[in-house]
Amino acid sequence: MAHAARAGLLTWLIAMAGSAMAMTPLTTLQQAASQCFANPSAARCDGVWDLSAQLKQQAEKNEQLGCYSSLLALESMVSMAKLGSQDHAQQTKALQTTSRECP
Repeated sequence: MAHAARAGLLTWLIAMAGSAMAMTPLTTLQQAASQCFANPSAARCDGVWDLSAQLKQQAEKNEQLGCYSSLLALESMVSMAKLGSQDHAQQTKALQTTSRECP
């Protein structure tokens, strides 16, 4: 199961790399989170917070509760990664949910 989850995360990362030409705040956040998941050091994970805060403010302003909630879930995955808890399936799900919920 862990191998399949990692494969899913890698597939998602490859797809994100392909869209690097059209960088948006959301893709920048997702890439920062992915880097954190791959190597959860403070230097890699700390970049997530400012980006997420900006996107949450935008989601709140536009009354996009689904987007706001998905950003909170992604933040929780980053926090868990920093604490040493890696759930690759949940990390992948959080990344995919932000793609779906945040325009």
